[in-house]
Amino acid sequence: MVRNLYLLGFVFFVFSTSLFAQVGSGTLKGTLTDSETGEPLPFVNIVLQKGDRQVTGSATDFDGNYTIKPIPPGTYDVLVSYVGYNAKKIEGVKINNDKITFVNIPLEQGIKLKEFEVVEYSVPLIDKDGGSSGGTVSREDIQKMPGRSANSIAATVGGVQQNGNGTSIRGAREGNTFYYIDGIKIRGNTNLPKAAIEEVQVMTGGIPASYGDATGGIIAITTRGASSQWFGGIDILTSGFANQDGGGVGLDRYSQTQIEGVLSGPLLWKKNAAGEKERPMLGFFLSANYRNFMDTRPLATGSFRIKEDVRNRLVADPLNFTLQDGGTAVGQGGVFIDEDGNPADASQFLDQVQANNNAEFLRSSDWEEIPARQNGRLQAVSLTTKLDVATTPNIDLSFGGTYDYSTNKNWSYNNSLFNSANNGESINQTFRIFGRFTQRFANSQEEEGGLIKNAFYSLMVDYSQINGRTQDPRHEDNLFNYGYVGKFETIEEPFFQYIQANDSLTTSGFYQNGFVPREIIFTPSDVNSDLASYTSDLFQFFDANGIPVVTENQIDASGGLRNGRTPGSIFNLYNPIGSPFGTYQTFDINQFRITGSGSADIGNHAITLGFEFEQYTERNFSVAPIGLWNLARQYTNAHLEQFDTSVPSDTLTGLGVDPFFTYDRIISLDNQQTFDRNLRTSLGLNPNGDDIIYVDALDPELFELDMFSADELLNQGNNLVSYYGYDYKGDRLTGGRPTIDDFFTERDENGDFTRPIGAFEPIYIAGYIMDKFTFDDIIFNVGLRVDRYDANQSVLKDQFVIGEALTVQDTRNSGEGGRLLPDEIRQHPSVVGDDWVVYVNDLQNPTAINGYRDGNTWYNAQGVEIPDPRAIRTNSGIAPLLADPDAVGENLNSGAFEDYDPQWNIMPRISFSFPISDEAVFFAHYDVLTQRPTGQNINNPINYLFIQNIGQTAIANPNLRPTRTIDYELGFQQVLSRTSSLKIAAFYRETRDEIQVRNLLEAYPVTYNSFDNFDFGTVKGLTLTYDLRRTGNVTLRVAYTLQFASATGSNAGSAINLVNSGEPNLRVIFPTSRDQRHLLITTFDYRYGSGADYNGPTIGGKQILANAGLNIVGTLGSGTPYSQQRLVTGTQLQSGGGTPQLEGLVNGSRLPWQFNVNAQIDKSWELKFGKGEEKKTAFLNAYLLVNNVLNTMNIINVYRFTGNPDNDGYLESPRFQPNIEAQIDPEAFRQMYALKVNNPFNFSVPRTIQLGVRLDF
Repeated sequence: MVRNLYLLGFVFFVFSTSLFAQVGSGTLKGTLTDSETGEPLPFVNIVLQKGDRQVTGSATDFDGNYTIKPIPPGTYDVLVSYVGYNAKKIEGVKINNDKITFVNIPLEQGIKLKEFEVVEYSVPLIDKDGGSSGGTVSREDIQKMPGRSANSIAATVGGVQQNGNGTSIRGAREGNTFYYIDGIKIRGNTNLPKAAIEEVQVMTGGIPASYGDATGGIIAITTRGASSQWFGGIDILTSGFANQDGGGVGLDRYSQTQIEGVLSGPLLWKKNAAGEKERPMLGFFLSANYRNFMDTRPLATGSFRIKEDVRNRLVADPLNFTLQDGGTAVGQGGVFIDEDGNPADASQFLDQVQANNNAEFLRSSDWEEIPARQNGRLQAVSLTTKLDVATTPNIDLSFGGTYDYSTNKNWSYNNSLFNSANNGESINQTFRIFGRFTQRFANSQEEEGGLIKNAFYSLMVDYSQINGRTQDPRHEDNLFNYGYVGKFETIEEPFFQYIQANDSLTTSGFYQNGFVPREIIFTPSDVNSDLASYTSDLFQFFDANGIPVVTENQIDASGGLRNGRTPGSIFNLYNPIGSPFGTYQTFDINQFRITGSGSADIGNHAITLGFEFEQYTERNFSVAPIGLWNLARQYTNAHLEQFDTSVPSDTLTGLGVDPFFTYDRIISLDNQQTFDRNLRTSLGLNPNGDDIIYVDALDPELFELDMFSADELLNQGNNLVSYYGYDYKGDRLTGGRPTIDDFFTERDENGDFTRPIGAFEPIYIAGYIMDKFTFDDIIFNVGLRVDRYDANQSVLKDQFVIGEALTVQDTRNSGEGGRLLPDEIRQHPSVVGDDWVVYVNDLQNPTAINGYRDGNTWYNAQGVEIPDPRAIRTNSGIAPLLADPDAVGENLNSGAFEDYDPQWNIMPRISFSFPISDEAVFFAHYDVLTQRPTGQNINNPINYLFIQNIGQTAIANPNLRPTRTIDYELGFQQVLSRTSSLKIAAFYRETRDEIQVRNLLEAYPVTYNSFDNFDFGTVKGLTLTYDLRRTGNVTLRVAYTLQFASATGSNAGSAINLVNSGEPNLRVIFPTSRDQRHLLITTFDYRYGSGADYNGPTIGGKQILANAGLNIVGTLGSGTPYSQQRLVTGTQLQSGGGTPQLEGLVNGSRLPWQFNVNAQIDKSWELKFGKGEEKKTAFLNAYLLVNNVLNTMNIINVYRFTGNPDNDGYLESPRFQPNIEAQIDPEAFRQMYALKVNNPFNFSVPRTIQLGVRLDF
């Protein structure tokens, strides 16, 4: 007993020092009995084996019961031996994540044999565990299925819905689904080689307390572990190869190829005294996948581009010049002619020259359909590895990791017709490692009848890092190359104004009044040759017509491009040839977690305790590099604009009767910009000198981002950079984390603000306790989880006041180290609260109170609630009482901020199952789930500094709280036959505090949009699952879900049009975009065995279809809702298409039903080679994978006015006919608009066909 108490103390010590509830293990439980008498057999040895490696073991108690845990998910053999009974081996026992597998074993009396009696394990038709709802797909099934990703496999489980935004579980938002790989909470992608996946478990409800931070569901992926025997394999899957025409040659047009390999085996063995191998001590598993997809998202309606000869013509001659002279002169061949065909003197009409892109005169005959999207290739590599160390039979040590690297061209619909050559590129990599230590305390070491049994603890440390960048693949981080056109050399000459002397103090003469440009010489660059062709064309035209290029405005007004300028879009529809990719972004995310759990059976209770600690760090830097040229011009020479006319610098005589007087420039260093000073220094010029620098004449290699100051790049709120965790120059911050006060006060050695913003580093801590026990045949799983989330950043004290507002209590303390207020402001009605914000009649000199505000509720001066805060405005706007009226806008300081208040959440979890017989079970659960905000919540003080210039852009709210879901389920499962069962589950979910955009009306100093925990909703439904195990040749699983999902918003931005129109947020629930009423998922497998199990056709005695099969996954779903709009809008216009206005109810219309079938046909052959004891066996599998077998064009989106996927009504609308006819070529516009409005993303992916060969050895 004393020993048990020590053990109990040790276990609780482990709990208190470990910091996470380990996920990713299962339990094996059962009873051993005499097959004839049914008497329980005590002290029977049970061994769990994988291959020929002993994983763990146990022994039965007095009642013949045994429990083995924790066990990594997978397939095992159970070996049982007992004196006086025949030994038995149960093969293929499946252990699932967070589930109890029950295996009751009857033993026959007899002489102990050397060989085990082998029995094939059959997975029970019903689950008596009473754990989470959902489903588990094992490796054996995954290999046969057409899906190759964890998401596609999870989508075969009832209640799981996939759409273009991700995976939704039981109507929850897609971002509320969380993923785990081997117990690691996943940040980034879940790419894994298919051969590396051991099982995919989907938890749709009844989520154990060991999981948190997810209000939708959990998808837990377990990878394969090391083997005691060497095995490997290689898998090649391809649809064909790319050709020179931009398409694929092969089974389909998309050239998608994957090569996958796997290798596993022992690296180190424990040997006995004779030197013979006893058991492996170190084993490894390694899997790799290479993907090369020419087109990652094939288009059902095809992709189009202009023909090659048309493109070449446009590059050589991009502009069409027109002389506006009563419509009588037109441009032709670069020289102007009049209406009679005679050369015209264009120089006199210089201010009337108009340039149009020649692309705006094309017709449908000038473009062509191509097999696949152009310049949209993906190349990626994924690796998975695991090392298992068996130190002792009761201690397991495991290390592992995953790595994913991808390079993906960012295909753009706006670029597709003319400009795919300038698609951007994203390069991302994800790296994860973990180490896990597990120690079990075997029952044989415990006193019989003791307090504790099956005790174990497990500790895990994992680290994840995700980083990447988005860029122009040619320019990468050479930022000034992005908008570079060429060299512009400006030749200027002094400009003189004649002044006639009218007194004795003045001398008649020509006085310098500045400089005037005489000529600009352009030298095109090949850095962006297509972009430079616009300016080259313009200069050629001017030269042909004898028109000198004199000013920059002349270039801009006539269709040419200077550095940092881009050509206008084609009809506001497509980006023209040469349009540069306009973003450079880099990010770095890392996550560190220490994880641990412990469990012990105390009497009839399986108690589990655990904690979690997570430190998450996110850094991001982005820049709009094209605009840097404009800033460079703006900030250069700004201090040299005036001349010192007090004393001439030189007097020129002999040029005529009167002299010429010249002046030096005034060097106004107070007006000199940081960029100008740094540029002069880098060029070797005197930083205090008066040299005029022509920015466009310099090479882009001479510029660096750090030449600018932070405020110059922030550009009064029109910022070209955005950052956190990096400085404004794109360098990662080192040293201490900057505070919010540093952002407003820190300066560099030159006195410029540095505006540092720290990385986003929230801290998440959780603890839980679970108890699984049986009471009157009812299996209970009761848990309690407590989460603590700290955003660990500064937040506004008051979202309505971007400044420091005073409350009622503050006014009563007036003068105590703060603002002195008149008595009229210190007197308040008795009904007002001490923490209410005071609003007055004047910001600077208040003399009367206009009203109050308590959170989101407004009151008048008498403390009576009012519906509209505009009632307490002053003539100059809303006027909160401020601690410092001047500390707003660009004078904002840290007084407006406070630390985030950490959020505590208590989440009870209760689930139970009640087996009413061996063939039927009731189950139910009640869960409270919370999830920390995962977007729209990173503090960026730049937004507040320039809040008056923010417009209608919704800015982040760093003070968001965790969202909350209450989940109920009641279900019943019944065995229908020896091989089939039916499961029925009814569920109800209530969501609260979901994130939604909102308008902060009458915020100070300006009304603005942000996010808040505003949304709520309900999801209710029913899931029916029919499971037919292998019966003859057939396996069938059918899942039907009836679901009603309603809320005040579908996602965080769904209310943006509403708030921008000045309307309040919805407080009534409507169907969400995930309200798919009916969803039927069928997984069908028809397969032939071999040898004696073969029942298929034969030819010449050959089993021609041995080990061949067909696997089909079919999905049938009703349409999801959308909102109709009342008026036509130009949906395809890049800007100015109009704001949609709601017609009828929100989400009051429905898309059509959707149907899809994916299939895989495969056949395996056994290969034998070698002789005698060296004889080896391998298996060759050939398979054909077809997605969307019927090539169904499912409509997944429509235009809200017409309800059609290929026409928005714009071209036919009388309202827009004047706009159309005003185009330079109305027919060209109509044809291009008709092409673009047939948006291929309104349809599902077309049929793809791939052929694969897999060799396992």
